[in-house]
Amino acid sequence: MKFIYTLIIAFGIGFFGNAQTQKQSLNGQWNFLASNSKTEYEVIANYKIDWDTISVPGNWDTRERYSEYVGKGYYQREFNIPSSWKGKQIRVQFGAVYQTSKVWVNGHFLGEHVGGYLPFEYNITNYINYNQPNKVLVRADNTYKRGAWWAWGGISRDVTLACNEDVRMVYQHIAAIPDFEANQVKFILKYKVENNSCRNYKGRIMSEISNIPNPIITKISLDSHQTKVEEVTFEKELTDFQLWDFDNPNLYTLTSKLEIKGKAVDSDTDKFGIRKLEVRGEQLFLNNTAVRMNGLNRVHDHPKFGNTEPDHLVKQDMLDIKSLGCNFARLMHAPLSKNLLEVCDSIGFLVIEEIPVWGNDDPQSFPDNPLTKKWLSTLVERDFNHPCVVGWSMGNELRDSVPNWGKKLLTTRQHDYIASMLDYIDELDTTRLKTYVSLTCYSQGVNLSNEPIDKVDFICLNSYGNSAKAVRTTHENFPGKPIFLSELGRGQIGPAPNSKLQDDLVGYMNEMKTYPYLIGISYWCYNDYRSNYKGTPESGFREWGIVDEQRKKKAAYQQLKEVYKSWNK
Repeated sequence: MKFIYTLIIAFGIGFFGNAQTQKQSLNGQWNFLASNSKTEYEVIANYKIDWDTISVPGNWDTRERYSEYVGKGYYQREFNIPSSWKGKQIRVQFGAVYQTSKVWVNGHFLGEHVGGYLPFEYNITNYINYNQPNKVLVRADNTYKRGAWWAWGGISRDVTLACNEDVRMVYQHIAAIPDFEANQVKFILKYKVENNSCRNYKGRIMSEISNIPNPIITKISLDSHQTKVEEVTFEKELTDFQLWDFDNPNLYTLTSKLEIKGKAVDSDTDKFGIRKLEVRGEQLFLNNTAVRMNGLNRVHDHPKFGNTEPDHLVKQDMLDIKSLGCNFARLMHAPLSKNLLEVCDSIGFLVIEEIPVWGNDDPQSFPDNPLTKKWLSTLVERDFNHPCVVGWSMGNELRDSVPNWGKKLLTTRQHDYIASMLDYIDELDTTRLKTYVSLTCYSQGVNLSNEPIDKVDFICLNSYGNSAKAVRTTHENFPGKPIFLSELGRGQIGPAPNSKLQDDLVGYMNEMKTYPYLIGISYWCYNDYRSNYKGTPESGFREWGIVDEQRKKKAAYQQLKEVYKSWNK
């Protein structure tokens, strides 16, 4: 089969001039094989393989033929490398592959990645051909399940070839924190730079920020094969800028150029916002104003698109959620797609992001887990510049599986896992709030020795019973910190169009408006979603949503809109 590739040239802006970064998209049609019987060696050798074709990005389970398939899916395609890339560093980059993956290029094994929602890349410079087609092979495996959401299999986000000089910028981060008393904005710029050669280099990074007339210049020096982080801080007058918030999501642009010996070798451009979210006592303040913000959870799920999250879908969903009076949520139990975060940046929707550690039996919930630390560091690195991201969560609903409900507590391993991750986030990002989502903070016998509430900035809890009582009890157990009810519900509400919220749930939501320490609530959830978890209806979709899986509204939609309208008065 012939494949067509797209060459994308990324141009610098402002004082940058010529192109610096070249990328080649590998999205499109790939060969595909779903097989748990073929060995990797047979697939690599193309031994008696009857290939199907499949679109990338995508999920194999959106196709009827593979809708129930669980296990290994092999993806293969050919690509050509432009001769102009010769002598440069070439990488293959994956936005996400669920859940575990292995990658080969021209028969060379590049590595294995674990975790289905975050990006990873491999340097393939030494394995490519310039005079003939190259072949990439990916093995995805969706056997691992967590939570009640569907384990959509395959290459769910973009695949890209990237070409750089020997020295490149891995990332640029910008924090812009207002000081209202001093009428200043503190800017913190952080650059991660990498030298892939045997030579030592000296150079500089020139950064241009919209609304700041002169470039910011940072000198750098790199030894051979060295990776380092450079940081620069400075202050500007606050009155020269507009703040980012949920009513006025003002965005600015940071564009940086990396120069070596006067030659531009790399550049990067990111949008950012100037805002400050902080806890004072039992209240939450956004830009020096106390706020209470409600939300909706949203599962990355659609019958046609799986969890690939096309632009039109995330824009449609988030604008609809915003129209209901929602401004704040931990939307999902896993890292969100980049295009969804960009929508949230643009509409002023505040997000807590979470790594996918869930429930009473998650094998990753042990202290100082290197894999969950890797997930968290990758998440922070990828999403640091998004002003919509205001907090990090270490996991969801961890609890001991043995005691009855109402008596469940964290196991020692789970407690120590959460505590170690809350300590670790302090090494990665001190500009945002930190938390985890608890089901045990209102259990009998809970205290600071078995629930690490002392390490969080605010308390997140879920409740599917008497949520008002759960919030009150949590406040009695751990006074002095604000509480966000990150999920509440009262059983699946049924299909569209007539299904409603239960009366007692509406009563709890209305009652909690009077709790001064409660900074918001978030109903689970916006959309029905595919699942094979216990209690799922015969339709195969869990019917918790105020819209169904096709986004048809239920009676509950208008009910929730009225509840949130009364909160916002």
